[in-house]
Amino acid sequence: MEAENVIETLNERIKELTCLYEISNIITLHHNSFDKTMNAIVQAIPKAWRHSESAIAEISLRKGHFISGTLQGSTIFQCVNIEVNGEEKGNLIIHYPDQKFSKTDFLQEEHQLLVKLAKEIGTFIENFEHRQNEELMERKFRHNDRLAILGQISAGIAHELNTPLTSILGFAQLIQKSDKNIQDDIEKIINSTLHAREIVKNLMFFACEMPQQIRAISINSLMEDSLKLLKPSFQNAEVSLNLQLSSEDIVVKLDPIQITQVIFNLVINAIQATPPGGYIIVKLRKEDNQLKMYFIDNGKGMSSQINDRIFEPFFTTKPEGEGSGLGLSVVHGIIKKHNGTINFSSEEEGGTTFIVSLPLQQKQ
Repeated sequence: MEAENVIETLNERIKELTCLYEISNIITLHHNSFDKTMNAIVQAIPKAWRHSESAIAEISLRKGHFISGTLQGSTIFQCVNIEVNGEEKGNLIIHYPDQKFSKTDFLQEEHQLLVKLAKEIGTFIENFEHRQNEELMERKFRHNDRLAILGQISAGIAHELNTPLTSILGFAQLIQKSDKNIQDDIEKIINSTLHAREIVKNLMFFACEMPQQIRAISINSLMEDSLKLLKPSFQNAEVSLNLQLSSEDIVVKLDPIQITQVIFNLVINAIQATPPGGYIIVKLRKEDNQLKMYFIDNGKGMSSQINDRIFEPFFTTKPEGEGSGLGLSVVHGIIKKHNGTINFSSEEEGGTTFIVSLPLQQKQ
């Protein structure tokens, strides 16, 4: 009889250890999906209880309710709190139907296991909320950086808009005074209006705060469209642009707004570092199943002390009020989100080269 009890006790401990191992794997597998993780955990828990075929697990949280089966009538139960940093987030409960079981059917070891499981769930909730807060902060950084970019290029954009608006006004006045065939002038007005609308649409799109949206994009077209908006910035700085597009049309799955933000940041930084009469080279290449974007300037370069810190949030070498220090940190985050890398080389008075590498096939 004693041997049977020992075997039964060992079997119960094996079930408990197996349950803890399974839940650890569930958290690793589904860590990015809160509901999937909770549903998988709640289904795994009853297996560790002595009367597993009758046990029903329930996780009751402020942000959701998860249960492994349907409760039929009243129950007896074990219940422990789920806490995160001392704050109660909900409860973990194991039910037995009270028609068949009593409190004595719960083992003391099962209560101890329930406490351990509640701690595991609490740790998962804490880590999940921490990741959510980090992602929210990253989105705010990206949005603030985009608004800062718009502030820097707004004067040039105003000039860019002024050209089609002046054309619209001029041709409209000609139509007003003329009795001749006006079809050509109307067509010019329409084209100028469409051009102005496209500029405004691109700016509004760029300024929006929105989650990452990956889609297939022609990188040649994206680069050309992005640099068109920076044309006035080149002219004002008296810096020339040498754009070398890829000989083949490379289509990459990426978020066009975020990659436009990368382009704007790197090119604006290059413009600000390059003296009047200098040049900037932007190259697109397909190398080793990757898209490579090169941003090369012949500006003042950076010292080795600065090189080590340029991707740090809020680090800037610009005078107070002229830079947030977010630009390159945001660029680094965007490239990382696209499973890519960003590298650079720079020498004082020798210019700077940034190389962005993105996989042609994004991981699902």
